[in-house]
Amino acid sequence: MVHLNLGISHYKMGDYDESRLQLEESLRLSAKANAPHRQCFANIALGNVHRLTRDFESARRHLHTAYNQAQELQFPREEALALEFLGDVYRDEGQTESARRFYARAMAIGLQIAPEGDIVMELRRRNGECFGLENRAAEAMPELQRALDMSRAQKDRFEEGVTLRVMSEVAYRSHDLANARRFIDKSCALLVEIGARHEAAIALLHSVDLRLAEVETGRGQSPRAMLLDQAWRQATEALDLFMRVDVRWWTDKCRATVARVSAMRSAAERGAADAKSKLAGYAPGDIIVHASTAMRDLVQLCDMFASCDDPVLVTGETGTGKEVVARRLHTHGRRADGPLVVVNVAAIPQTMFEREFFGHTKGAFSGADRDSQGYAAQADGGTLFLDEIGDLPLEVQPKLLRLLQEGTYQAIGDPKVRRTDVRLIAATNANLRQHVAEGKFRADLYYRLQTLELDIAPLRDRPEDVLPLLRHFLSLAANRPVDLAEYFNRRSLAQLVQHEWPGNAREIAMVAKRAHLALLAQGRVLVQVAKTDGSYLLADGPGDMPTIEEAAPAFLTPVEAAERTRILLAIEANGGSRLLAAQSLGMGRSTLYRKLARLGIATRQD
Repeated sequence: MVHLNLGISHYKMGDYDESRLQLEESLRLSAKANAPHRQCFANIALGNVHRLTRDFESARRHLHTAYNQAQELQFPREEALALEFLGDVYRDEGQTESARRFYARAMAIGLQIAPEGDIVMELRRRNGECFGLENRAAEAMPELQRALDMSRAQKDRFEEGVTLRVMSEVAYRSHDLANARRFIDKSCALLVEIGARHEAAIALLHSVDLRLAEVETGRGQSPRAMLLDQAWRQATEALDLFMRVDVRWWTDKCRATVARVSAMRSAAERGAADAKSKLAGYAPGDIIVHASTAMRDLVQLCDMFASCDDPVLVTGETGTGKEVVARRLHTHGRRADGPLVVVNVAAIPQTMFEREFFGHTKGAFSGADRDSQGYAAQADGGTLFLDEIGDLPLEVQPKLLRLLQEGTYQAIGDPKVRRTDVRLIAATNANLRQHVAEGKFRADLYYRLQTLELDIAPLRDRPEDVLPLLRHFLSLAANRPVDLAEYFNRRSLAQLVQHEWPGNAREIAMVAKRAHLALLAQGRVLVQVAKTDGSYLLADGPGDMPTIEEAAPAFLTPVEAAERTRILLAIEANGGSRLLAAQSLGMGRSTLYRKLARLGIATRQD
């Protein structure tokens, strides 16, 4: 029975792989020992594990076998459990009426065995859940309340947490957001506390849906920004739990929710930046300007990593925006109110590294006429960002590793060990793995830094980010939101999108600055952009613009501006025909006309 009990314990904690191994071993041993009662128990548990991992056919096979074994053995409790879990299979497949038929058969047995027992309690909750899924809240809530009372009487905290989650779902479908929130907050707290990974993740995911509904309806109990932050924390916590449970269906569902929350947070950030820019010039804060899927995924990871204290290694070519990512990690984390100390490792003379990093006492060396704090002390309670970490001298690396592992260091001239509380973010454009192989970088420090890694793709691999970034840097130069049409004609924009941008975002920033200065000085833009083959790309404007009426709205987001330019290019390439432009863009004519109206492009018929 040891393997059986271990298997059941593991599946209640959401450790399904280990549970399956233990239960299969229990089934093998009980078959070898010709112990049909233990085979029946193992088949019931295995059927439920397969159901929880959404392998419904295997679940049915084990549960039908268990049901037949229970009947032959005249084990009414196991007969009821097999029927209960078979009902769960149909419920999870969306067949609630079939599920309730199985529950009714199990309930008849359960009431005979123990009217106030655990089987009746579980079946009341399951019946209530099915009624809720059928939008029959008036029948669902009495069953669920009875199940909740029974779970508390039996001190079954797992069942109490799950029942509270189901009650929240029923209240949510009935548009009772206040009670839905009350139930789900209790459910999440309870299931997380007892370590029920799978059910805690499901409850957290429902809590995210609820908070997003509060944002969308304006009926939330908290400010919009706070609700979105809560939704983000819960979504990432749920994703972490689902990844540990390792059920792909749930993981994919949670990833979609994380993406939805991320999009809503980005939209809210842009809205806040828009409002601020209209009042006090263009000030986008720590927004990472992007339109590409690659950068969207990176921003999502960045925001997930911001919530913890582990070191982060940010990699990418020169100019990709590693410091911007580091600043976002800091401002979106719990250390946002603490200092962010930025250190360019490559700019520090080798003989001064230890002094700069760890500080010194008065008299520690010639010229040390007073105590001096190093970066480690300056960043206490905040974040230490080390740019170009690959240039860190070997002799300093063990001391940085000690700082990471123990939070301790020694200032020059002071025998006492000092403590500091810092989160380290490191960035490099070098291949640290190669540095390790060549003996230039310690392997133990490299692996400690690599706990969490963000790799920023070069701009040539994400051309859809070129125009949003160009508009962003032009707006910074002008200190107001601008439209690309104020600076460049469409031919030039098309060429800029195709350019490889070896200097990445930093190169775009320089082009934008030169374009703005040229427009101020000459009323026209003509900038040369060096190509990798030694030739030049000439970008000019704003002349020879198409004869399309294209009065832009007062302000567009970077994504909208890129979309607007893409549509205008398609219209021009198709001789002004909106119909042909829609076909070339892969969208319907009506969809294109909606976008034209929203983006301030004339909508004359073909």
